[in-house]
Amino acid sequence: MLCQACFRPARALICEPCQHLMRPAPDRILSGGVRLMAAFEHSGPARALVHQLKYRGLTGYADLVAMMLAPSLPALPIVPVPRVWTRQLRYGLDPAVVLAESLGRSKGVPVIKSLVAPIYTRRRAGGDHSRPVAPFRIARMPASGFVLVDDVVTTGRTLEAAIGLLGPDRVALAVSANAAPPVSSLLAPTRDH
Repeated sequence: MLCQACFRPARALICEPCQHLMRPAPDRILSGGVRLMAAFEHSGPARALVHQLKYRGLTGYADLVAMMLAPSLPALPIVPVPRVWTRQLRYGLDPAVVLAESLGRSKGVPVIKSLVAPIYTRRRAGGDHSRPVAPFRIARMPASGFVLVDDVVTTGRTLEAAIGLLGPDRVALAVSANAAPPVSSLLAPTRDH
């Protein structure tokens, strides 16, 4: 078996050296006071693993994330944040749906595909995050109290757009496989007057 992060021989999905490089992500608060819980920081082997999920269809990482996060999740329905249709067709899967389905199996809860992504939008992952987020629409409104799932959170704008559309009072928790650490305003450079 090969490590899905570095492709060296391994006894498991991820080799021991890569496991030691994966850092847990701290929780953070998104718009509307919704807490985001992620399995790992979006760096090193975790970044490579989510890339393998998104672009090569290697779904073992979603199962690992679900195994880690499921015990901490409430037993509520799960709503994935969908990938735009053109990328679903190009890469053959929607990573947030794969993660949501793995979490749903682990928790024994339903996955509700409430959001519909647009057919196409310019790529934001790894690119210019100042561009607007793809406009989602609601296929069916889930009952209050659900877990919102995305594969990667960098700026948080995609999840915040979904939370704004569905209503922050309805979202119990947001979850992702990877999350970039939030930037603290305390660390931002200051201007001398």
